[in-house]
Amino acid sequence: MIELRTDDLPILPKDEFYELWFVGPRGDTLTEPNRISAGTFHPDPEGRSRVTFAAAVDPKLYPELSVTAEPGDGDPRRTGAEVLSSVRP
Repeated sequence: MIELRTDDLPILPKDEFYELWFVGPRGDTLTEPNRISAGTFHPDPEGRSRVTFAAAVDPKLYPELSVTAEPGDGDPRRTGAEVLSSVRP
């Protein structure tokens, strides 16, 4: 389980959302992704988020977490800007 807490994410336009990703240790680019989605979320009106996701992969294989702001265009690939990331172990 992954518990994500944020305190000041900007409120996105109505048709956009934040997405949490598990990212592999190397080789992750927009053209050659090495990441798996954990799920999407929206912060509350004050920009706070308290969400829990089931781990979609072994964290040893995908050790970094990333949050992107994604357009609601139906494309499952990462296309939005990264807004948060964890430190690689």
